Formats: sequence, C-alpha cells, structure tokens
Amino acid sequence: MFTSIPSLDSILQCLLPAFTQPSFQTHIEVLLGWVMCLSKRTEYGVFQTIQADTPVSRKRRHPFDRFYNFFSRSAWTVPNLAHQICVAVVVRLNPRGLLYLVVDDTLLHKHGKHVWGLGWFRDAAASTPKRTVIASGNHWVVMGLAICIPRTNKIYCLPIHAKLHRSGKGLPGEAALAKQMLDDVLAWFPERKLVFLGDGAYSAKTLLGKLDPRVTYIGVMRGDAAIYDPRPPKSPKGKSGPKPQKGPRLPSPREAVKKAGRRQGGPWVWHTVKATAYGVNRTLKVMSYQAVWPRVLGLTPILIVLVRDPLGRSRDAYWFTTDLSADPAWIIETFSRRWSIEVAFKASKQVMRIESPQHWCQESIEKLSPWVWLMQSTISLWYLSDGRKLPQARVARQRLGEWDTEWSLRHMLRVLHSVILEQTITTTSATKADLHELLRQLGNYLSLAV
Repeated sequence: MFTSIPSLDSILQCLLPAFTQPSFQTHIEVLLGWVMCLSKRTEYGVFQTIQADTPVSRKRRHPFDRFYNFFSRSAWTVPNLAHQICVAVVVRLNPRGLLYLVVDDTLLHKHGKHVWGLGWFRDAAASTPKRTVIASGNHWVVMGLAICIPRTNKIYCLPIHAKLHRSGKGLPGEAALAKQMLDDVLAWFPERKLVFLGDGAYSAKTLLGKLDPRVTYIGVMRGDAAIYDPRPPKSPKGKSGPKPQKGPRLPSPREAVKKAGRRQGGPWVWHTVKATAYGVNRTLKVMSYQAVWPRVLGLTPILIVLVRDPLGRSRDAYWFTTDLSADPAWIIETFSRRWSIEVAFKASKQVMRIESPQHWCQESIEKLSPWVWLMQSTISLWYLSDGRKLPQARVARQRLGEWDTEWSLRHMLRVLHSVILEQTITTTSATKADLHELLRQLGNYLSLAV
C-alpha cells in the first residue's frame, strides 16, 4: 500500500472537517490509488492499485466495498468538500485582492441505459462554428478559481465546485446552477470582492438578475442583443402616464461594429489599445459605451466593450461588464483568464482520466466527478505551494522537452508519483543496490506511463 507524504498531508488535513474520521482515511487511500494507478482509471483499477501488495481476482469476493461505498453511501457532500478546498487554495495562493472566478460547462461521455443523469448535449470539444455535435453523457457546470502563479505571469485554473446539469422541464439550467455555486463562494468569503467570468450561456437573467454588489461580471453578449440608451428622455410637461425608464434603442453589437467600420462620426469609432491577451501582447481596436440590456439585467447600466483584431486572426468579440468604470484593456486581459478552465477540462480528461470510471448510480454520479476535479485542484495546490521546491521537481524540470511546461498537470502528477514512491519504498524494503535499481526502473516506467 502506498503512503502519503508530509507536504501533501498538510493540505489533506485541511479537508478533515468535510469527512468523518473513517471516511477521511478512505479518502486518502482512494486519492493515492488514483494518483498511482497506471492502468485504466476505472474504480476497480484504482482500488486494485490501493491493494497492490495483495493479488485480487474478480472471480472471488474482493475487499473493495469500503471504497465503493465512499462514493455511493458515505455521508460527505460535495459542497462541504469544495468549501474546504476553496479555502485552502485561497489562503495559500490568493490571500489578498480580487478573486477571479470562471464558470463553464463540459460533457463527460457516458453510455448505458442505467446511468443516472444521462442525456444528449452539445459536445463543445467536437463541435465547430459551422457544425454542432450532440453526444451522450453527464453534463457538468464547473466553477474554477483562476489564479496567477506566484512570481510568474501564468494564469492557472483550479476547479473548486461542480454541479450536474440535467435536461428536462422544471430542472435548473446552467445559469441557475452557476448562481447556486456563486452564492456558495460568496458565503465562504463574505469580505472578498469577486470578478466572475462566463461565456454567452451565463449571460442570463437567472444569474445576473440580482447580482451581489461584491461581484463584477464580465461576459459575452449576443451579437443581436436588444440594448437601449440608459438615459431616459424628458417627458413633456402635462403628459400623462408613466415616465420612460430607458432611452431609445441602440444599435446591436453587430450593427455597431458595422457602423464603426464605415468610419462614421459619433460614438461608433474604434480606439486602439494595447493589452496582454492569452499570454500575448496585442494591439487591438476597441469601442466601448454604456447601455441597458433589459432582457438580462433589467435597467441596470452596463459597459459594452467591442473588440476587433486588426490582423484578422480572431473574430470580433462582444463583451460587457457590470463595472461602468472599467478600463477596456483590463477587461480584455481579465476575460482572457477564462481560457484557463478549458485547459483544466483537458487535463481532467487526458491526465486524471475523469471519464474512465464506469459507475451508474445517482450517488456515485453526483460525487465521483466533482471529487476528481477537487483532487485535481489539491494536486495543483500541492505542487504550486510545496512540490515545486522538492529535489524530484528540480530533476523533472531538467527533463522537460521543448514543448513541455512545469505548469501542466501531467508534470505535477509525474513529480507526485516520484515523491510518493520514494516515501513508500524505504531503505528497509530491500538491499541498497536493489532499492536504487528498483527506483531507477520505476522512474523510467512512470515517465513513459504518465
């Protein structure tokens, strides 16, 4: 059986309030089994890794009930575990300043008529602007904390919350689930201000209708959005009836971009700004103005920012924010943080193998995937705070190829593999020569496997 390491234990101990003592011990064993598993990460494969010193056969009764029950019957809940992990991440990596929250949804492919919560949803990874792909699976809305890695300019996303989205009448949509998770984070940090980033699916009244004043939202706006001047005209004296609450209708973002392209006067004029977007310094054309969007935010004024790449490498972007005094360059740089959650989704599928488990009951479906995302954040937190300082991390950095980076989850997991192995295989495990040879072979094997 593999043993934990002190630097990881200091983080895991922060999660103790989310579990009972027996469940906490099982949680540590399952995490170590998930990290050290070199085969397909089904539940059975992970549990076999935990009991690696004892051969287990499917033909006989296996001793894995305790591990299966950890997801299907244990009393711990995802919000409580998310709370503890989020606090640990904020305390270690973002103790002061704004908290940048990113929300997005992803599809975990599943098949089988008995899988709970299964549905047919748009597969964003396989779809293109001209072709929409529909696939079967569990659809998740995930919230992450986009932090700047200390002493670097690299933006990294750590998933901190997740909720299952089910299709059907009367069930909450993506925006409603995002609202629930946002309310949780606001309750966890009552004195912090947040910047919330979302794409077009979350620019909805369900999420933004009664937005907390501590939250600044930056999102994507529809190209044909019906927007109006926030300054209502003066009513003529003696005119009866209610006074107008908004001004005349303004051109939609798509129409405003066309007007600016014709070089007309008035507010429809491009301005040049320099901003760092997606890690690259760029010179962009920007047009900003205030408006109200009654369908989404009622009569609350918003700042609309339209962005065009003069080199034509990307399509025009239509963004808006609830911060009327925000600088357009800051909005561009801030919204580019949203891409970090796409990187986190890719890592969860390709490195953590979140789609491999073949569970089907409601309790396991609702717990296992969020647990994997939260453990992904735990591993990232360990590496960013302590793991990168270890000798094994320095050795691993020297082996990085031209296209590799130490900020990838694959690299972090590889370092954790090595540290756990050296902690588990001690000098009493074999003779000194046998031990060094075994470590060398295992190190080569793990480099190939991971």
